Amino acid sequence: MTLIEALQRKHRFTTTEEMLADFVLAHPNEVVAMSASQLAKAAHTSNSAIVRFCSKLGIDGYRSFNVTLARELERRSVQRIDINPDEPFLEGASTQEVIDSVAALTKQAVDAAHDTVRQQDVRTAARFVRLARRVVIYANGDTRISAIGFSNLMLKLGIVCSLGDQYGEATNMAYTLGPNDVALFVSYSGGLIDASAYSLERELDIVRKSGCKTIFITSDETIEEHAGKADCLIVLPQSETRKGRIANYYSQTTIRYVLNCIYGEVFAHNWEGGIAARDRYASTDAWV
Repeated sequence: MTLIEALQRKHRFTTTEEMLADFVLAHPNEVVAMSASQLAKAAHTSNSAIVRFCSKLGIDGYRSFNVTLARELERRSVQRIDINPDEPFLEGASTQEVIDSVAALTKQAVDAAHDTVRQQDVRTAARFVRLARRVVIYANGDTRISAIGFSNLMLKLGIVCSLGDQYGEATNMAYTLGPNDVALFVSYSGGLIDASAYSLERELDIVRKSGCKTIFITSDETIEEHAGKADCLIVLPQSETRKGRIANYYSQTTIRYVLNCIYGEVFAHNWEGGIAARDRYASTDAWV
């Protein structure tokens, strides 16, 4: 999620951190011009509390906090429309309003994912995939479709990605994994690997015992509390709700963006192989 979204959510904040978050949200433009000492004085707290506050937000120091906040404020100021990810358009909207809303929401989702996803996590995930003997992807619903698109891209680089329940045998597929394989769990809400009706907790337990690498892609930053620590966790911006949405434009846009970034990173580290694959398919429709 973005910094501003994290401030609004206040997940596991102490009373002091909640007070700081409220102050920043109430005076964002003033805060970007403040030093840590000035913010501490204005918010009636201490410099050490500011340091802990930045750490809780996953930011390395107050200077980085200020830069991130300033960038998000600038981006929000130039957005054409404030789009609700759950209801990007209302009943009776004109065709032009629908087109404009979907375009704006798509850009909003990509911008938020760009600001949220850490490059080192994308690099780690790409390395796991690039070096794997086999990649098995666990994804349900519309996310499954995004996973299929990613599999298609990777196939053109000579990397075969299978869907975990491809043969209706998710558990048996998990048993086939070993230390040189990668299990990629993709779920925007995190419901794929929690106590939901579509839970794959048993498969995850089997995967862990196999010794293979695990990658989680989700907007649920607390996923590791009930699913266990992943070898690589990529956290998506959390704006779309699980229920009440009229479409999942936002979530699938962020998922496809991250998967495309992983593909791009793999391609960049195997440039000659990727170019050779492109040329090999040039006379066919396989690359289309």
